[in-house]
Amino acid sequence: MTSKNLAVLGHPLDHSLSPVLHAAAYRVLGLDWAYGRQDLTEDQLDGYVSTRDATWVGLSLTMPLKYRATELADVVDEATAITGACNTLLFDRDSRRLQGFNTDVPALASVIRESATGAPDAVSIVGGGATAVSAVVAASRAGARSADIFVRDTTRASNAVVAGHACGINVAVHHLSDFAESSRNDVSIMTLPGSVDLDLAQAGAENRILIDVAYSPWPTSRAHTWQASGGRIVGGLHMLVRQAVLQVRVFVSGSADVALDREDEVRTAMSRAVGLGGLFDI
Repeated sequence: MTSKNLAVLGHPLDHSLSPVLHAAAYRVLGLDWAYGRQDLTEDQLDGYVSTRDATWVGLSLTMPLKYRATELADVVDEATAITGACNTLLFDRDSRRLQGFNTDVPALASVIRESATGAPDAVSIVGGGATAVSAVVAASRAGARSADIFVRDTTRASNAVVAGHACGINVAVHHLSDFAESSRNDVSIMTLPGSVDLDLAQAGAENRILIDVAYSPWPTSRAHTWQASGGRIVGGLHMLVRQAVLQVRVFVSGSADVALDREDEVRTAMSRAVGLGGLFDI
């Protein structure tokens, strides 16, 4: 039987744990699927996608490829349509269509709901890039009615604002320097790279939750500061594993909504493969 091929694409890719996660899942499922990695820039994506043969099942996309991947897809799911960002491409050989999915949104929505033990009324989001846009939509799906976005350049949060309007959540944009003093929402979502340090010592973090999507390096210095100030931290591996489980669903069944056989075992194997602990472990 011919092995099926998959890969994660992006630039840079040194930090990616996707090959480890997917390999763990396919071992449990008994699938002879090879999952690799390919460092690509945006101008190389079209050529790479168009030259995949019939052994290819799909691709995982990280930055800076998520927006171009959306443009390449013939059909996209709702989360991709709203955010404009696609992190999963499926080669549907039967229909000859390239399908695009955003599994970051439902994954982060589940992390928000679980960490907040229900639907938060409002969330704070630090950053204005693709992950921040997904965070706005995820917050809406988790039941939040408003989101405060904190960015260095307030003119560059337009995609997040548009996404908020599309999914019915009120969005207000603030300068990043105002986060420590102005953000008092119970849940904050940090979407900046882990290498970006912020002084959160005055953020009034006590009993509040910070979901930091970074996982390399981990823990971040900002996570330590938040925790030292009395806040609770949820690391990026939780979102990473959940979105990867949804990607595996897509690659196996063609839908992120169809649960896998032995999914609990798959999730456990993937979590162990990356050393994932409890929700608030740091």
